[in-house]
This record gives sequence, structure tokens and C-alpha cells, in this order.
Amino acid sequence: VAGLFTEQLVLPATSPYAGGVLGDTQARTRTKTSIVGIVRGSEIIPSPTPVTPLHAGDTIIAVGTRSGLEALALLLDRGA
Repeated sequence: VAGLFTEQLVLPATSPYAGGVLGDTQARTRTKTSIVGIVRGSEIIPSPTPVTPLHAGDTIIAVGTRSGLEALALLLDRGA
């Protein structure tokens, strides 16, 4: 689909969401992106829910527009 992208974003240790749960980010509402999976070491978490824990170093797999994914990267990095 034109204009739809998949991105892999690593959750930094300095993220305000590291140690929280996915729902804390309000990513879908705030960035209009969908987080479709999380990779944690050798573990793959498909279709994470709002109560899925987030750990520093997690790779977040997201789908959205280029601008939405850029906003998600900033959100995960800085909480803004």
C-alpha cells in the first residue's frame, strides 16, 4: 500500500516508557501508528496488548505513515 511503512525501533534505556507497559505510550492515539510486534532478545511478542511490558532494548515493530512513524520514534525516545 502506497504511503504505508513498517519500521523497527529500539526502545532506548532512557525512554520514559522503559519499565512501563505499552498502553502508557498511547502510541496509536498520539501517532496514528500500530505496534504489531515486539522483539525482546530471542522472544517474539506478536500483537502486543496495552498491558504488554516494555523493556529497554526492545525492538518495536510498527506500521504507519512516514510522519506517524517519525512521531512514534520521538515518542518512544523522549515521551513527546
